[in-house]
Amino acid sequence: LKLQFLYFIEMFRRALITTVKINLFSKRNFKTSLTSAKGYCTVAMSESSWRQTAKDPNTYANTQDLVVKHMTINWKADFDLKELQGSVELKADVLQKTDKIVLDTRDLRIHSVSVNGASSEFELGDSSAAFGAALSISPPSPLEPGAASSIEITYQTSPSCTALCWLPKEQTDGCTQPYLFSQCQAIHARSLFPCQDTPGVKSTYSATVTAPKTLQVLMSALVKEDKEEGENRIVSFDQPVPIPSYLLAIVMGDLKKVDISDRVAIWSEPSVVDRAAFDFSETDQFVKTGEELVGPYEWTRYDVVCLPGSFPYGGMENPCLTFVTPSLLTGDKSLADVICHEVSHSWTGNLVSPKTWEDFYLNEGFTMFLQRKIMSRIHGKEYFDFDAICGWDDLKKDVELIGLEHPHTCLRPNLNNVDPDDAFSSVPYEKGFNLVCHLQDVVGDEEAFEKWLYDYIQTFKNQSITSNDMINHLVTYFSKDGRHVDFSVVNWKAWFDEPGMPPVDLNFKSDLVDQCVALADKWISGTSSFTADDIKGWTTMQICYFLVTVPQEKLTPDILTEMDRAYKFNSSTNSEILFLWLQRCIKVGWTGHEEVLKSFLRRIGRMKFTRPLYRELKFKDPEFAKALFLENKHRYHSICQKMVGSDLGIK
Repeated sequence: LKLQFLYFIEMFRRALITTVKINLFSKRNFKTSLTSAKGYCTVAMSESSWRQTAKDPNTYANTQDLVVKHMTINWKADFDLKELQGSVELKADVLQKTDKIVLDTRDLRIHSVSVNGASSEFELGDSSAAFGAALSISPPSPLEPGAASSIEITYQTSPSCTALCWLPKEQTDGCTQPYLFSQCQAIHARSLFPCQDTPGVKSTYSATVTAPKTLQVLMSALVKEDKEEGENRIVSFDQPVPIPSYLLAIVMGDLKKVDISDRVAIWSEPSVVDRAAFDFSETDQFVKTGEELVGPYEWTRYDVVCLPGSFPYGGMENPCLTFVTPSLLTGDKSLADVICHEVSHSWTGNLVSPKTWEDFYLNEGFTMFLQRKIMSRIHGKEYFDFDAICGWDDLKKDVELIGLEHPHTCLRPNLNNVDPDDAFSSVPYEKGFNLVCHLQDVVGDEEAFEKWLYDYIQTFKNQSITSNDMINHLVTYFSKDGRHVDFSVVNWKAWFDEPGMPPVDLNFKSDLVDQCVALADKWISGTSSFTADDIKGWTTMQICYFLVTVPQEKLTPDILTEMDRAYKFNSSTNSEILFLWLQRCIKVGWTGHEEVLKSFLRRIGRMKFTRPLYRELKFKDPEFAKALFLENKHRYHSICQKMVGSDLGIK
């Protein structure tokens, strides 16, 4: 407490000096200076109560001693052994004298290590299921501060590598070639290569990958050379923009490209790529609108790979090469908002990253805000508010599911000894989004807030930051040039540290909601007849909102039969609609959905869908849920296997 008090006094002194200088220059009075200083110090004092430590709790790496600045990767893919074999060279800046280098690994077979060209002793520590094992390297002589060091490691991955999903050709759409894709977020890069596996360290990288010549090879980088030698394809890559380890990605498969613009291409299997190119044809428009809001697109290319159905997420924002699920393909572009979300990450998350996973909302909350800004510029203001309402409802469901008092519903959860995957939910997305919207309301000027967002991105690009960095930039920005915003009205501690729903309800309003509620009321009353014209011209969001608005307790098998007759939900090609429909069918016990459900869970490994559906099945028939999961388990990514297995009590 004494240290906190002294910290507060010092921050107040600094803030008062700063704000008095600003206010004297702008002819504002001393009372205003005190108010500004109070707001600044409220931030600082709140900060001192957070677990805002310099050390990421989810990494073993001694980043206080040295930081990796560039990686050189050399891999050869072995589809028979399901391994990548090769080496990685880490070029690091030494921050303080150290006789030890500690890196993150998981299930890697280390063959040799050299530091600055000299063979070095190494040791793997005890392995943790969540965090893997620390690789401790003893250089021949201590590393001196200010020097650059090179650490070269030869190794191979294991078939149990959690970052890689190896698919036999039978599990691809074309059934002609095997397939490989990676998913490193949150802390799975350590199973792909020894690294400082934390979002707080960013580095550039280059890579050379050898694969069977029948396969196309792509990475989250720019292709420098692509050639064939005998039975092999050798592809070289370069990523000149520094990225955290979780954004390194690779994919191999029978892939075809369709160019959308000079900087955008869509990749997928030949049988899928044309459909994907149609549904994602707005991609370059999203990028251009993002540039108008937050500045130049820094990554040169924005390519999209539509992966097989086992991909566990809607999308993954790998720089230069976004990964997306085929569950976005509808034939009408109605789920392209996911592409817009991943495009938005090009600035929020990729360019400006959180220093630890405890600040994940700096990634996802800001990205939701930017995504909705982009979409509203293209589709109108109504989109922003309606999507925000849908997001609020998703957040309520997750908070209720996780537990109103559960620490994982805090915007900044304590992740000490916690796998970040276990804390994953809509909380950093939607609670974070609502915080950003609240800050915009406090500023009171949407245009001014957008200009701050632009400045925030340009100030912190290529860096990893903390909540304190963001807040202090916000307060300082709105204290310049005669402006004054009283940020003391923001209850930072409640937003960051208190579990449950956000401390402020922004009460978004939309006429589109009223239309959905009106149709739901008609179904509840049971006095109307229904046809497909009821939802003609509706967006996916409207139909989904209607489905969740009809009270569950009012639904019966007969009502679902009539609803399917009118709207044909059971045969919908839209995964979002079909998912919500299947949830309702399971809860009500309507048997007309069973074959559709089995087919859906065979085809789609996206956790947004698989986890809730298996949980609903568990509630109704635990043994059937387990049997169906075990039947499909081999089709899913290892992350999905882990999370659904945990939901069902299967280890």
